[in-house]
Amino acid sequence: MSGIDFKKIGLVGAGLIGGSIAARLARTLPDTVLLLHDASPGNAAYVAERHPRGKRVSGIDALAACDAIFVATPVATIAEQVVALLAQPGSRALVIDTGSAKQAIIAAVAASGADAGRFVPGHPLAGGISAGPGRASGDIVTTRPFVLTPTERTDPDALAHAKTLLEWLGAEVVEMAPDAHDRLLALGSHLPHLIAYALAGLGTEEPGDLLPASYRGIAAFAGSDAQMWSDIFRANTAELKSVLADFKKRLDLIAAMADEPVPGILLETLSDAKARVDALENEE
Repeated sequence: MSGIDFKKIGLVGAGLIGGSIAARLARTLPDTVLLLHDASPGNAAYVAERHPRGKRVSGIDALAACDAIFVATPVATIAEQVVALLAQPGSRALVIDTGSAKQAIIAAVAASGADAGRFVPGHPLAGGISAGPGRASGDIVTTRPFVLTPTERTDPDALAHAKTLLEWLGAEVVEMAPDAHDRLLALGSHLPHLIAYALAGLGTEEPGDLLPASYRGIAAFAGSDAQMWSDIFRANTAELKSVLADFKKRLDLIAAMADEPVPGILLETLSDAKARVDALENEE
């Protein structure tokens, strides 16, 4: 892949992340043509209207002449979309996905036999409880780093062009191994959502108006799209089970400390946890 001017960019998926990428493109690359495809024509049209040169297209074949294509569909469909885009006759487009479970997507693309040199797996470390383009914002793409997880099949030029494009959008680009990414997301995102869904299921017998703010704050993540999180849990199941096992051990350990007659070890453990949270807040 030689130099790319990014005069025409494609976007498959017009939800929260896709809409946010489009919003960022409108701000930083307003002269670039943006072609959008989504299973919901209404979502695609809504997002297209928010880019000066945005246009809804009815199929991914219309994206073949793009210089780069973002795939921001639900994680369960990303690999299928990537493979179809890579197979478009005559296309040389750089393909970047945004899924939060990289190993499953990469494995599915590899199993298809597609030439994946132009595919750069990625994931913006941002989002929200609400789904859909109505909550999209260009700042979502730049508030947190955009992780790229290239493999041995990724063309070095494709990786370099992906970094350039994302940096033009104003994103902080971080490169990670796919398994390291999935472990991080299992701990930092997937496990908290799993806990939220479990906790929400425990409160059904209690008077809702009396449930404290701490319960509501944690369980609020169960207000996220159920289909999306079902797909994510299944896609990253191995890493999620691993961090869940560690979490269960930690829970049992702290609960056992609470049974001790002297609170010294418990207090020290809780204080260490608080210090960790304070340090994370100071890093932001």
